[in-house]
Amino acid sequence: MKRKLTIILLLFIPFIIFSQKKGGIIIGLNNSSISEGILGQVSISDKMGFHIGGFYEYEIKEKIKFRPKITFSQQGNRYESNIPENIMYESNYMNVSLNYKFYESTYILLGPQLGVFLNGNGSSNNNTRFLRSQPFDVGINLGIGKKLKDLIFELNLYQGLTKAIDKPDFNGELKKGTNTLIQFSVGYYLF
Repeated sequence: MKRKLTIILLLFIPFIIFSQKKGGIIIGLNNSSISEGILGQVSISDKMGFHIGGFYEYEIKEKIKFRPKITFSQQGNRYESNIPENIMYESNYMNVSLNYKFYESTYILLGPQLGVFLNGNGSSNNNTRFLRSQPFDVGINLGIGKKLKDLIFELNLYQGLTKAIDKPDFNGELKKGTNTLIQFSVGYYLF
């Protein structure tokens, strides 16, 4: 786990060293689920996870900025249900988002994301076995935000494109389970 974190931090350091723009911290709540494919069978629950990390902005043009972000994030189906195919799966990821920010005061975020699985555990209701996670998660982010001086508020939707886990269905057969995530974040520019 320390090795994965070190590699991610080493990838992020050049953005900080070689640029002269803005950066800050971000923290927020996650509502996550394991879906079948892109936005397939998404469910919203009252069990929340959280995320915390940092972001950096590098201006490309007047209203376009490159905005990488690195966060620790709690994901997965973080709830139990009596429906046979549902799973209880809690996972932790270190996510690197390579977003582009369009506009300034009210803005749009769009970009790819790479997640590195740190740890987690889970079981399905119909067979209570451990569900193995894949080491990497790749997907896409789409979000909107509002900047008020040095404070930011964001609402993001993340959809994984690669298999995160094998998700059991009603018959106990395993299908491709992808991470789906709705995030509400509050951030602050430190520099």
